[in-house]
Amino acid sequence: MTGDPVAALRLALWGGDRVHWPGYEPWRNQVLESRRRLLAAARALCLLPEILPPVVRDDVALLHAFCRHLDDTVDEAPNLRAAAEGLTRLGAELRGEAPARPLVAAILAGAPRMGFPAHAVHALLEGMRGDLGPVRMADDAALVRYCYRVSGSIGLLLCPVLGIGRRGWPRAVDLGIALQLTNIVLGVREDAGRDRVYLPRPRLARCGLTPGQVLRGEEAGRTRDVIRGLVALADRYYRSADEGARDIPWRYRHGVLVMSRVYGGIGRRAGQEGADRVPAAASPAEKTLRLAQVLAVSLTPRMLGLTLPPPHDAELHAAIAGWPGTGGIEVAT
Repeated sequence: MTGDPVAALRLALWGGDRVHWPGYEPWRNQVLESRRRLLAAARALCLLPEILPPVVRDDVALLHAFCRHLDDTVDEAPNLRAAAEGLTRLGAELRGEAPARPLVAAILAGAPRMGFPAHAVHALLEGMRGDLGPVRMADDAALVRYCYRVSGSIGLLLCPVLGIGRRGWPRAVDLGIALQLTNIVLGVREDAGRDRVYLPRPRLARCGLTPGQVLRGEEAGRTRDVIRGLVALADRYYRSADEGARDIPWRYRHGVLVMSRVYGGIGRRAGQEGADRVPAAASPAEKTLRLAQVLAVSLTPRMLGLTLPPPHDAELHAAIAGWPGTGGIEVAT
């Protein structure tokens, strides 16, 4: 299957060529390929998906593969028309209006058992449609709405799969928004190559810049203050997500916290040194540091659920107030 002995061992530990839920049997090859892709991504972030129960591993692997497929449908298409047609076809498959290809068929088969909210899938598709054509962000509120659609919605999809109750949904949305803000910080030049400028116009204007200058690469380092501002904004969402970590089941908590710290750390380095000088993957030393940080806080009263977290900061969801997973859905206490 692979020339990497570590990856081969991990795949063997995951059950080799077996699927862990009989309903996935018709799509065995799709499940196995999804596992390989998830393991590669997890290894880059120092995560241990082996702690997931066997069925949940396959669920998460398929959801990860589906999200990557959505990205590829938009970013790897030969032109915008093909990308739009690809998203339209995916939407039709999800609604049962067109024959589903193996990956979508496997997702649809597992959806009732996984219990993920349908509105999150629709939000994700809507966010991907927002990447078609020129992208400009009018302000921070528009940016937060975009981040909710393309990343916060993924957090909502994972919540029921990982056993995170509705009380934890707003914090999952926050983590998704934070991760996407970090993606934007790291991908300014690559996004510009696709006619996308996610840096909000007012932030650019304060530095004497326009989206057109970013597209032409004429910013000459003046985006540094904009990047730092977005890093600071992301940190607010990372902190909020961290404050709600007690709502994540114990066996998954370390993975979420490590991912948050590793990726947030990469974003902060980009703000300090410039995105062009920061590798997209963390070094072994960085991963070790973040894992040590997680271990240090894992036994604190807040993480053990012995003390209540601070109330959720309503300002973080002002731009998406009333959207699913925010104040618009009643959250159990």
